[in-house]
Amino acid sequence: WSDSNLFLILYAVVAYQFANKMARLIILLGPVASALGGVAIGFGVDQLLILSVEKLCILLGWIIGLFKKSDTEEGEAEEEEDEEEDPDDKKESSKKEKGNEEEDPDDKKESSKKEKKKKKKKQSQQMTAAQALEHIKALGAVLWYWFDLLYNNRIMLVLRIGLGVYGLLQLYPKAVEFNDYSHQLADGMSQPQIMFKAKLYNGQEVMVDDYREAYWWLRDHTPEDARVMSWWDYGYQITGIGHRTTIADGNTWNHEHIATLGLILSGSEEKAHSIARHLADYVLVWAGGGGDDLAKSPHMARIGNSVYRDICPGDPTCSQFGFYQGGQPTPMMAKCLLFKMVQHGKPGIRVNESLFQHVYSTKYGKVRIFKIRRVSLKSKKWVSDPKNRVCDANGSWYCTGQYPPALKPLIARRKNFAQLEDFNVKKDEHAKKYQEEYHKRMDGMRGGSKRDGGSGGGKSVGVKYIGCYGAESEMGEDRQYEGGQYGASIELARNFAKEVGMKYFGIARADVDGHLFAFSKLRSKPKLSDAGCDEPCTDNDAYKCGCADELCGGLKPAKGETNVRRWAVYEVVDKKKKPAKRSKSEL
Repeated sequence: WSDSNLFLILYAVVAYQFANKMARLIILLGPVASALGGVAIGFGVDQLLILSVEKLCILLGWIIGLFKKSDTEEGEAEEEEDEEEDPDDKKESSKKEKGNEEEDPDDKKESSKKEKKKKKKKQSQQMTAAQALEHIKALGAVLWYWFDLLYNNRIMLVLRIGLGVYGLLQLYPKAVEFNDYSHQLADGMSQPQIMFKAKLYNGQEVMVDDYREAYWWLRDHTPEDARVMSWWDYGYQITGIGHRTTIADGNTWNHEHIATLGLILSGSEEKAHSIARHLADYVLVWAGGGGDDLAKSPHMARIGNSVYRDICPGDPTCSQFGFYQGGQPTPMMAKCLLFKMVQHGKPGIRVNESLFQHVYSTKYGKVRIFKIRRVSLKSKKWVSDPKNRVCDANGSWYCTGQYPPALKPLIARRKNFAQLEDFNVKKDEHAKKYQEEYHKRMDGMRGGSKRDGGSGGGKSVGVKYIGCYGAESEMGEDRQYEGGQYGASIELARNFAKEVGMKYFGIARADVDGHLFAFSKLRSKPKLSDAGCDEPCTDNDAYKCGCADELCGGLKPAKGETNVRRWAVYEVVDKKKKPAKRSKSEL
């Protein structure tokens, strides 16, 4: 054992322990998995090819002369060293042996009979243990001899070499594919994610730069001490590009704080304003489809409800916070702040300007920014005062903020929630039961049960199933995206394709929401036949809605893709009307 070997083993055990607790921490397994994989491949190449070829050559006598010559030279050198041994050393060693022989009789005379018995007993035990050890060593030597004899005979060596060559032939195309995939993935991940190309309805290709424009608008048109409220996904971008303070970002591990954001965004305008005015100056939302905030809205409500149980009383999945078949919002969704901000400006939908003033929308409507009216200057001043920050030590740079006194009644009634990811926190019985009920209801939704909104199947939809695809690039170049409930409902998906004038659509269900592309032409025939596309739709379990992310189980991303997707692709066809039954008089 060496330090490096021990390090790899310990690293693998620790990384596996954490990755097994939280899926996102699987990234910790990357380096050690590569290192251990390299060790395994190196061991295989050594045993099957390098050592096998070397020993086979020796057995066949091709290079035995070179080794024989070196062996004779080493033997002669050892004999010369033995002959040159100092005679004085021999004399001294013989004297010591004689002295020991003279001392032995005296020691025996001084010892008692009792000590002799103990000594004999001890010697016999040592002899027994030594003999057992010698037997084990001898048995191991015999087994090793026969193993070596079988493992290194000519036939076995030839078989090992053949197996090694076959393995290389099988691994080489896989290695080339993996190399190409890695470079494609690197290229895709190195592109700016807040800018992308898209096509308008008239076919014109444009560069959508809405997100950067919104962040720069914050930078150029808001005070330096402005605080921006948004869902945590965009926190880093607001801080890094817009240079403004955000209420939450990707490093906010405080589940209760994220739940407070969920409470604000899923609540009514009046309720949301009464809380937001003490925390922020502006609200930023993503709109315009394509994974906007409405697509994330079910998660906002569920996270909020895990801490503030009055959002969706008795329903951990917040099934009443969503959309009906056909895209109509439920009453709870229609009156919430998030829905009105995302859909602001559409017929019949406007934000209450006395509470939230609309100040900016990007060119293609992907981002909207609202200014919070009547911000509490008292709370803002209290929060910014260094005296009201909690530091881990006197003079420390690490100081966490606190909620202003005006929100103490709200914070006092929230219930801390131990998530599944909180593996270092003991879960109470309440959190355990809540999670069990949540997963039970979610399983019911995945199965398309009637209780949770599934139809149970049977109703005919005007579509024709084409097949299962794994990559977005396999669909048409003119594809248009829609998310949220559209990505889990066969009826909504068909309606969207009809609205944008497309002949085909591909759907990948993530849960009660998902992803949807509508396009006019197929680029290739379906290549996949796995069960990933067999997930039923939420509104009609007679139709497949594909899968995305965790719903795909253990499936892997398709070639050139970063995310796991299985797209169930359909062609839009006209619904066939059943012919009316003729009366007997007409027959």
